[in-house]
Amino acid sequence: MKMVIAGGGTGGHLFPALALATEVKKRGGEVLLLGSGRKIEKLALSQTAFPVKFLKAEGILGRRWHQKLRAGLMLLKATLKAFHILRKFSPQMVFGVGGYASFPALVAAKILRLKTALHEQNAVAGQTNLVLARLVDRVFVTFPSSVRYFPPQKTIVSGMPLREEVLKKYPKEHKGFGLLVLGGSQGARFINQLFIKIAPELKKLKGLFFIHQTGERDFERVKKAYEEAGLKAKVYPFIKEMGWAYSQADLVISRAGAASVAEICALKKPCVLIPYPYAIKDHQAANAKVLVEAGGALMLREEEISPPKFGELLHHLADDHLQREKMAQNLDGILPQNALEIILTETEALAGNA
Repeated sequence: MKMVIAGGGTGGHLFPALALATEVKKRGGEVLLLGSGRKIEKLALSQTAFPVKFLKAEGILGRRWHQKLRAGLMLLKATLKAFHILRKFSPQMVFGVGGYASFPALVAAKILRLKTALHEQNAVAGQTNLVLARLVDRVFVTFPSSVRYFPPQKTIVSGMPLREEVLKKYPKEHKGFGLLVLGGSQGARFINQLFIKIAPELKKLKGLFFIHQTGERDFERVKKAYEEAGLKAKVYPFIKEMGWAYSQADLVISRAGAASVAEICALKKPCVLIPYPYAIKDHQAANAKVLVEAGGALMLREEEISPPKFGELLHHLADDHLQREKMAQNLDGILPQNALEIILTETEALAGNA
C-alpha cells in the first residue's frame, strides 16, 4: 500500500506517524511523510529513512483578524502544494495524525478523491479533526470516550500507534528507585523549575536512578542546577531511546499528552501526571483523568503543587512499593494495545476498495 501520513508539530503527532510508517514499510508498503517543518520534526526525522516534505501552515482559531488572514493564505498555499505532491505520489491512502499539515493534506486528498482517514489522539477531540471527520472515510481514536465526538458509523477505537523503540525492553541498570521525568518532546518549563527546587530532597532518596528530559531550551540550566546541588542525574534535552528510559523507571512524572499517556498505559508505569494548563480544551487534563479514574495515576494541577509537598509525595511513592504495583496493575486494559493492527487492517481494506 502507498500511504501518505500527514501531521506533526509535536511529538504527540509525530511519533504515532512514525510508528504507522514503520509498520506500513514492514508490510512492503511505501510511505511519504508530510510535516509542518517545526524543529521537533527535523530532530526526530533526522535519522529516518522515509521521504519527508513540509507544508507550512499555522492555526487560525483564537487569533486576531490580520493573523487569521495570513494563516488562511498559508493554508491555501499548503493545500495547493499538498495537491501537487499527492497527485505526483499517487497514494492509495492519506492518513492524518493531527497538526497543521494534516488539514491541507486531507482537503487536497478529498479533492483528488483519494481514500482518507485520521487519528484523534486525545480524550477531547480537536477542532480541526471535528471538521475533517466530515470529509474522511475513517476516524480512529485513542480513547473510547472520544467516540462521542465523531460519526459512529465511521469511527473505530484503535488506541495509539506506538513505536517499537518505546516498547523495547532494556536491562535495568540499577537496583534502587528509578525516577523518569518527562515534559513532552519539547520539555516543560514548570516541571523543570519544580525539579530544580526539589533537588536537595531528591538527594535524600535512597538508591535513586534519575532521568530527566528537559527539552532544548532548559537543558543547560537544569543540568547545571543539578550539578551545583550535587544530585546525580542523567539529563537529556531529548531522549531518543525511550525504551531504555522507561525500562529504568519505577515512577514516571510527566505531562499528559496523548502519546505519553498511551506509552505509560502500554508499559504499565505508575505515574504522576501534571497536565499542561494551556492545552486547547484542557485536553491534557481529560487524558490524565482516564488513568486517574482507573486508579493507575495521580494527577496534580500546576496551581496545586508546592515544592515541599511534591517532594513529600515522591518520598512516599518511592517507599510504597505496593501502591506503585497496584497503580501499574490498574493501567492494564485501559487502551487497546494493537493499534497498528487495527488501523492497517481497516486502511488496507479501504485502499483495496479504492
